[in-house]
Order: sequence, then C-alpha cells, then structure tokens
Amino acid sequence: MKQNKLTPESLQWIKDHPKEFMEELIRKSELVKNFSHKLEEFRIRKDKIGYSLKFNELLKKEEDKINGRKNNQTTTNEDV
Repeated sequence: MKQNKLTPESLQWIKDHPKEFMEELIRKSELVKNFSHKLEEFRIRKDKIGYSLKFNELLKKEEDKINGRKNNQTTTNEDV
C-alpha cells in the first residue's frame, strides 16, 4: 500500500481551513497552466525525477513572476 504524503497535521489544517486550501489549489493550478507544455518531454519519457525537478523550478519562476520578483531575488523585512 502506498503511503500518504500528507501528514495528519496537514490533513487537519485542510479540514479546518477549506477555503484557504481551495484558493491556494486554484492559484497553483493557474500557474501550472502557464508552463505545463514545457513538462511534456519528461512525461512522455516517464522521467519522474526530471519532471519533478523541472516542475519545481518552473513553479518557482512563475510564483516569482507573479509576486514581482525577478532573477530569483527575494525581499526581506529589512529591505522593505
């Protein structure tokens, strides 16, 4: 039997905050739509490791683009 990746604490948070969970899920789905075509080659080759690495890289780039950060620069409270 395959082990669930969610911890009991995560599951409880989802149950306690369904609205926030759904908003985050929808937001991430929209981001993935922007780059899903770039993952096709990994999916076709069934390269799970390459797919996972590229997915995380592209998701971070999309989040940075949406948040106004470029070149992997992050702002801290001291910068603001």
